[in-house]
Amino acid sequence: MSVVGVDLGGTKILARVVDPATGRTVGRKKVPTPKDGTDAVMSAVAELVRDVTASVADGTAKGVSAEDAAEAVTAVGVGVPGLVEADGTVSRCPNIPGWDQPVAVKTILEADLGLPVVVSNDVNCGAVAEHRLGAGRGTDDLLAVFVGTGVGGGLIINNQLVVGERGMAGEIGHLTVVSDGRICGCGERGHLESYAGRAGIEREARRLHAAGRPNALVELAGESPIKSRHLEQALAAGDEVAHQLVDDAVMALAIGIGNVATLLDLSRVVVGGGVADKLGRPFLEQIMGSPDFGGFGPQVCTLELAQHLDDAGVLGAALLAADLIEN
Repeated sequence: MSVVGVDLGGTKILARVVDPATGRTVGRKKVPTPKDGTDAVMSAVAELVRDVTASVADGTAKGVSAEDAAEAVTAVGVGVPGLVEADGTVSRCPNIPGWDQPVAVKTILEADLGLPVVVSNDVNCGAVAEHRLGAGRGTDDLLAVFVGTGVGGGLIINNQLVVGERGMAGEIGHLTVVSDGRICGCGERGHLESYAGRAGIEREARRLHAAGRPNALVELAGESPIKSRHLEQALAAGDEVAHQLVDDAVMALAIGIGNVATLLDLSRVVVGGGVADKLGRPFLEQIMGSPDFGGFGPQVCTLELAQHLDDAGVLGAALLAADLIEN
């Protein structure tokens, strides 16, 4: 059985054909995410699925075997950066321009492609991939935390993805870690994401810079967005502000991860995303060694780096699509 996994992001749409039994992927197609409305986005997703499927079927995709070409695609999984309702409707995707009202993604794509479609939050897809094929293998319960532009989380309990009534289960980025703290991108104060997400780090770096504390983060990025590589470079240069902001991120993650792990009795937490991938194992060791580690802290859980990086969303979406067929 083959399925197509799609990772729909704010800047690009990525699709691959996946063997859900092994996690092996073949064919890789990506296109920029359209900026002119949700109709264009849905059309782009459908066309990309057709393109990657055709490239595997006719053997033109790199690394495709005769066995791959003979496997018919039976379902499609799509990961999206937004809240997903039980019927596959996505209420909004703040990272995609023009997506400010509900879109029946599942219904639209099934009608266009003639295949069963599963739609899930992109972070939840990443959590499923890490649980079954990555750093979470071998555990029944898992929290996956992705530290990138924001901070997202996915929760696996008894080997099942938990989404909650409103699709918000596992959203660790919006736990309050500092009373009346920094303003989060969502408009609330003191959320974990406002301290550990790259956008929150950038807001604080630029605020400090404007207030008379020049720092390497702003100097390296200039007018462009501060990236994870700038954070890595500023730390290596010994920049005081960069170290302070990473210490703040460690504090926020330690409080949030430790408390969730204690509440749910989780023995393993997988941490990924652009910031965590760039800062690596030393970043995780800082969190585990932090005096702010919530609950029973490292007595409860260990932290592991995510393994699948950019492909986690595609793999997880494909695995959820395979579940639909098998069940």
